[in-house]
Amino acid sequence: MPGGNRALATTRPVHQKDIAMLKEEFLHQLLPEIYSKETLAVYDYTAASFTTQSEVFANTKKWADQLVRDKLAIYADTEHTTMQLTNFGKYWMLHGGYDCFLKEGQSTKDHCKEKDEVKMGAIRKDELLEARLRLTHYRIVGFWLMIVISSMGFCLSLYNLYLIMSGRK
Repeated sequence: MPGGNRALATTRPVHQKDIAMLKEEFLHQLLPEIYSKETLAVYDYTAASFTTQSEVFANTKKWADQLVRDKLAIYADTEHTTMQLTNFGKYWMLHGGYDCFLKEGQSTKDHCKEKDEVKMGAIRKDELLEARLRLTHYRIVGFWLMIVISSMGFCLSLYNLYLIMSGRK
């Protein structure tokens, strides 16, 4: 299989869409490799199969973590360099591999993005609360300002009536 994997290494600039395709292809090739060897040193496999300057080699850790997040594989050592398939991973390996896993919609969301969205949501809630409080403050100040201006106008009207009435006598 190592000879067939070299097709993933590209020399042209890689775009975000291409990276997603590379990721899916890499994981689709990594799953049978782990299945056939029981345990697999991921970095050694990637270094032997691809050039070290390729996008695949640069994203090996992140993409291997995706298999762990999807519960298809676990790390067999504390350094997180050797992987083993879980029973769930073996099931999907026998039923078509990573592509079928994705087609069935079993893939989990990327939790890093989800955590960032939660943080952004909390920041936005704080900003919205601050804006609401500021606008409420302006409404209250405006209310009392209108009461004072209206009272002054009423007092001026009374004074004007007093002047008119006192001038007729």
